[in-house]
Amino acid sequence: MNYKHYLLLHFIIIIWGFTGVIGKELAYSGMDSIPIVIIRMLIGWSTLLIYMLCTGKSFYIDKKGLVQTIGTGFVIAAHWFAFFKSIELSNVSIALIFLSTTALFTSFVEPVMSKKKIDYSEILTGMLVVIGIGVIINDLPIANNKQFLWAILLALSSAFFAAIFSVTNSILVKKYNSITISIYELIGGFIGISLVAIFSGDYVVDDFMISPYQFLLLFTLGSICTSFAFLIGVYIMKFIPAYTVNLSVNMEPIYAIILALIFFGESEIMGLNFYLGSCIVIGTIIINAFFKKYKRIRIAKLPQNKKAS
Repeated sequence: MNYKHYLLLHFIIIIWGFTGVIGKELAYSGMDSIPIVIIRMLIGWSTLLIYMLCTGKSFYIDKKGLVQTIGTGFVIAAHWFAFFKSIELSNVSIALIFLSTTALFTSFVEPVMSKKKIDYSEILTGMLVVIGIGVIINDLPIANNKQFLWAILLALSSAFFAAIFSVTNSILVKKYNSITISIYELIGGFIGISLVAIFSGDYVVDDFMISPYQFLLLFTLGSICTSFAFLIGVYIMKFIPAYTVNLSVNMEPIYAIILALIFFGESEIMGLNFYLGSCIVIGTIIINAFFKKYKRIRIAKLPQNKKAS
């Protein structure tokens, strides 16, 4: 076992967790969610473009793949908008905990999109996650602060969109190069969210005039937290099983909450019920991942005729 790859994996997960911290700092600086997503995607696909030109990677993708990747980019843009808006209306802890339900949504989205059988054991998992969410909500001052309710709904929407593009990418990556997929998705998302900004009439050129500090945060978000993290994530998959990677990614909310406490202090401190509910949600998702692995091992050991039946 080469521990440097596992350390690198958790370093990347910490970078992903840092996304929420940057998003909150940008909100504090006065930036709205849509300009954040537009500039992040612009920097993301620009840096990937430079990487592809320097390494001689092919840009080719057929017409069907182009339509699918650009369409998926729209979903990614919606996911990021909902995520950053949730942070803007609440805090990093709330947004990340509800975003961690992505694995739950994936369990229901995947059978529909991939035409697989529904795993009814995941209904129980879903019920436990709902209980955890109920415990968390009970700890939040929703009656006195309606923004918290909107933040929860947006974070759950972000998780749902994340489930859709994760399943879509798992299908696309079997046919197309992962880096090619990413650059067209980022371009598609950039075009989609830009059109929303233009036709909404809510934004003017001044909304995209950023300070040097905001540019530094956005460049970090678009290059390190997006392009770099993606490329290293693909590299790690060569050395670490996909199951281990997916299981480890469930640590992202925990890392993000710790980082948020370090950077924002008291504004991120929640009540006991919040942390109890968070443990139920994250613990259930991790336990479910272990059960899935056990089930795959058990099926793999069955005779071929029993698998077919």
